[in-house]
Amino acid sequence: MQPFKMSFLVLCVIACFVLILFGLNVFPIPGTDSIVFIPPAILFSKGSGFINPLYYVSEFTDPTHTNRFNYYVPFYPFILGLISKIRPGAKTVFLMCSLFSSAGLLLYARTALSFMPKQAGRSLRALMLLSVFYLATYMLPTVGRPENITSLLAFVLFILYSKRGSLNAFVYNSCLCILFALALASQILCFYFCFLVFLTYEVLNTTDVRKTIYANFLRVAAILLLFCVVLLLSPGGLTDTLSGITIHVSHVFTRVGSNATEFMHYWLLAPLNCGFLVVFLLCGIFYVKNIYARLKQVQIVKQVLVVVIHLAMLAGLMKFVLYAAPTVYNLTQFILPLACYLFAGILNLPDGAWKKTVTLLSAITYVAGTAIFIRWVILFAWYKSDKKDYDSAQAEIRRISPVYHNAYVTNSLWSLFDNLDSIRIFDWQNLKKDDIIIIQQVNYSFPKSFENRFTLLHDWRTNENSRFLGIQLANRPQCYGFAVYKVK
Repeated sequence: MQPFKMSFLVLCVIACFVLILFGLNVFPIPGTDSIVFIPPAILFSKGSGFINPLYYVSEFTDPTHTNRFNYYVPFYPFILGLISKIRPGAKTVFLMCSLFSSAGLLLYARTALSFMPKQAGRSLRALMLLSVFYLATYMLPTVGRPENITSLLAFVLFILYSKRGSLNAFVYNSCLCILFALALASQILCFYFCFLVFLTYEVLNTTDVRKTIYANFLRVAAILLLFCVVLLLSPGGLTDTLSGITIHVSHVFTRVGSNATEFMHYWLLAPLNCGFLVVFLLCGIFYVKNIYARLKQVQIVKQVLVVVIHLAMLAGLMKFVLYAAPTVYNLTQFILPLACYLFAGILNLPDGAWKKTVTLLSAITYVAGTAIFIRWVILFAWYKSDKKDYDSAQAEIRRISPVYHNAYVTNSLWSLFDNLDSIRIFDWQNLKKDDIIIIQQVNYSFPKSFENRFTLLHDWRTNENSRFLGIQLANRPQCYGFAVYKVK
C-alpha cells in the first residue's frame, strides 16, 4: 500500500477511535438538540415507552398528554432505542451514535481514495489528510440529532447512484427505495434535498424522459409505502405521528429570521461545522457550472424539468434552511458527499489561479476544522483528569437524588439521571420560592438579576480552567461539574 494511502487510512481509524471514545464517555457534554431525540431512545431501550417527558413540544403534539414522541419522524431514536436494549442507558445510545459516525467516516475514506489519482500533487494529498479530522468535527456523537444517521444514509445513496451501472436493476431499485424511505423516516429534509438532486441527474442522464418520469413516480410510491411501514412499526404509530409532526411543523414556522451575526456564527464559525459556508459555496459553484454545461447539451424538455426541480430545491433552501441560521444542520448532514464532490471538482480544474484559490480556501477551512478537532481531544484529556467526567457525575447524582428529588435541572444534566420522569427542565422565567435547581457549569451562569436569589446547598463544581500549555481552550470547564441551589 502506498505511504499516502496508509497515512490517510490511519488518520481515519484514529478519528473513528476518538469518536467511539467520546461516545463511551458521553463527551462533549450533550447539548444542542440531544434533549429532543435521545431521551425517547433511552426510555424505549429501558421499556419505559417511546416518550420524552423533557421536551416541551410533546405537551401540545400529544393529545393523550403522556409525552409520546410523535413530534418528529421516529426512525433515529427508534433504531437507537431498539439497538440499545442490549444494555439500556445513555452510554450505549451515544456509543451507537459514534458507530454511525465512524461508519460514515470510513465510507468516506474508501470513496475518496477510489478516485484519487496515483500521481496526485502534494497540495491535494495534504488536503485529503486534513479533511479527515475536519469531517470528524461534524460527527461528534453527543450532538444527538438525526443528522448523525442521515449523513451516513445520504452518503450511501451517493455511492449507490455512482455504482448504478454495475448493479442488477431490481437490487438497485430496492436499495434505493429502502434508503430513501429510511432517510424520510429519519429527517424529512434529508429525503427532500437528496431526492431532488437524484431526480436532476436522472433527467439529465436518461434517453427516455417519459419512462424516467414514470419510473420515479413508482419509486416515490414505493418510498412512501415503506415510510408508512416504518411509522406503523414504530411505537408512535402512523396516524398519531403524522398528526404530531403536522402540529410541530406549524410551531417551527413561527421561528423568526436571523441576523448577519448569527448567520456568520452558525454557517462559518460554529465549532460543530466550522467553515461549512466555504465548502457549501465552493461545491455550489462546481455544481451550478456542471449543471449549466449539461443543460446546454440536452433538449428543451429536460431543461424545463431541471429548472423546475431546482426551483423546488431553492424554495426548500429558503423556507427550511435560510429562515433561521441554526437550521444549517439541514445542509451539514450532506458534508460527506460534499467533501467528495469538492475533491472531484478540484481534480477536474485545469492548473491555474482558480484551482490554487479553491485549494487554498479549502485548505484554510480544513486546517481550522482540524484545529477544532484537536482541541476537542485535548479537552477530553482534561475532562478525564479533572475527575468530573460522566461516570463520576452520575455516581454523585445518584448519591444526592434522594435528598434533592423533583429538582429542576439545566439542559445538559438530564443524561445523568436514571429516572427521567423525576426531573424537570430548568426555566429562568418560572422560578418559585423553595425550588431546588441543579445547574451545570458548562452551559449556565447566573444572570446578574438572579445572583442574590439562591442559596447554595451542594457544590460539585471544578475550580480548574480548561487550559493547555497555558492557553485557555474554553471559556467554561468542559465537564459535568454542577451545583445545587435553593430559590430564596
